[in-house]
Amino acid sequence: MTKDDKRLHALEVHVRSFWNGHILAPAPWDRGPILERVPHFSIYQVFPQRAGEAWVYVTLGCSLDAPNAEGIEFFVMSPAASSIHSETLAMVSHYHSFDVHQLSIGSVVDIGRPWMPNSRMDHLLVSLPYPYGPKLEWAPIDAGSARFLWLLPIHKSEAEFIQRESLEEFESMLDAQAVNVLDPNRHSVI
Repeated sequence: MTKDDKRLHALEVHVRSFWNGHILAPAPWDRGPILERVPHFSIYQVFPQRAGEAWVYVTLGCSLDAPNAEGIEFFVMSPAASSIHSETLAMVSHYHSFDVHQLSIGSVVDIGRPWMPNSRMDHLLVSLPYPYGPKLEWAPIDAGSARFLWLLPIHKSEAEFIQRESLEEFESMLDAQAVNVLDPNRHSVI
């Protein structure tokens, strides 16, 4: 088993352990140039256990090609299962694979289309994994100490606010308004 194989296995163990009791299934996306830039790229779909819980799509393999030891993996939460989330993760991971486009907490990505059909949100905020906390965020050393970050769908006006004001102010507004982040039709907090 190669070093990369061991890290991938450790990443998968981390994800499966975190979502213990959930059904996890591959949600592949092999169209476009993602596998040329991120050859170990894969996605898992995490099924909700109860009605109203999120479907989660999470990458495995993005962190292996990081220029530093602690690379990033991404996840997105959704009220419904859809292959569009695999496409989104592939697109963001491909973008992030270029040194000039390295994403971090507070980065905003214009995805050029709604994150879900009929939604007005077409940007993603790279955020701490608030719904799941540090237990998901930090993978163990044998998984390369990868960091799992949340891609939170936001409105263009919210993206502009974050760039103009601050991430902290935006997050305070989300908290104050008790925003349902799973609502694809939620109104902008700006």
